[in-house]
Amino acid sequence: MGESLNLWLRENPGLLTTSVAYSANTEVPQLLYLLKGILPMANDPGLAGDTCYFMEAVSGDGGTHDPAGVWWLSPDILLTGPVSGPDNADPGQVNPVEVKFHRKAANSDCTTPGDESVTVELWVGNPSLAMAPNNQASTFAIQSIGGQVPAPGDIGTQHIDWSVPAGLPPDNPQAPGHKCLIARCYPESLTPSSKNFFLPDDPHVAQHNICIVPCPQKKLVHNQLRFKISTLNPGREKERATLRAVLDVKPTDFVRRTVLTRLHKLHGFQQIATAAPSQGFKFDLSAYNPANVVDKSHGVPHPSFQGEVTLTTQVAHIDFIADLTGTQAGDAFIYHLTQTDTGGHPQGGLTLVLVKL
Repeated sequence: MGESLNLWLRENPGLLTTSVAYSANTEVPQLLYLLKGILPMANDPGLAGDTCYFMEAVSGDGGTHDPAGVWWLSPDILLTGPVSGPDNADPGQVNPVEVKFHRKAANSDCTTPGDESVTVELWVGNPSLAMAPNNQASTFAIQSIGGQVPAPGDIGTQHIDWSVPAGLPPDNPQAPGHKCLIARCYPESLTPSSKNFFLPDDPHVAQHNICIVPCPQKKLVHNQLRFKISTLNPGREKERATLRAVLDVKPTDFVRRTVLTRLHKLHGFQQIATAAPSQGFKFDLSAYNPANVVDKSHGVPHPSFQGEVTLTTQVAHIDFIADLTGTQAGDAFIYHLTQTDTGGHPQGGLTLVLVKL
């Protein structure tokens, strides 16, 4: 932890909750979320009339999304390309998407308008960090459809068939390949925001954003892989944001299960790597006048890279670069890429799994 943050904590005693533990290894964005009253949950005011319906960010979370965790791998959204498989879209094909939504039990004391239908909305975009529902360069609204109301304590399922157009340019949110999906569910009489998803806080919304990338030697340039991601400032004005990448060599059970269900289908995969590549990784921020760049991507137990940039509401394209020099064929490296505002509030996340072949 930086000395300036230590000083701030000493000058503001009592702000840390007594129910959490932190150490010098606690990351600043995570630590900020442990402070009482500093960063309140940001829910969609248009959906405040319902506390019964939710989507899960992590299996079993009951709609309580952990903003300091890996909240962008929701098990409640599944795209399956008929040719390329999970999390990918195939052009000129009908690509099925399954969206699940939950209703709290009758004894939960939740409130809801009592509508006869639940609206399910689905957006798609290219591999991204922050996304916005009202920016056609960021997301495409696949469908908004009414679903059957599940009984208290039950789960509803909405099937959506997405016909992916052929011939789209790669920057189009509907272009084929790796896709990021966001879903939202709510009683039909309510009106959610058309400008903000309120991720990860609002329980009515979930994101699924994972890319499995095979890396044969011929795909690498000087042993490096470049992967383009999209992002923007989800607010109204130009703002600073922190882009951060971490290599996860000790994934949680949920992350491990999510990754392995996809890797087991990849020919040549052997194991999730437990050690970092020797040459590190980074975002290419050279076009964005970065500040406060901290490169700890190699030679440390918990590799990371971060930098601060200015983003607008216009979609920006930034390359993530990983050097796989000296790695073994069959190893899979799990990178979590995130974006937060300067106050530590999460704005987006992507899990990128590079498999050396």
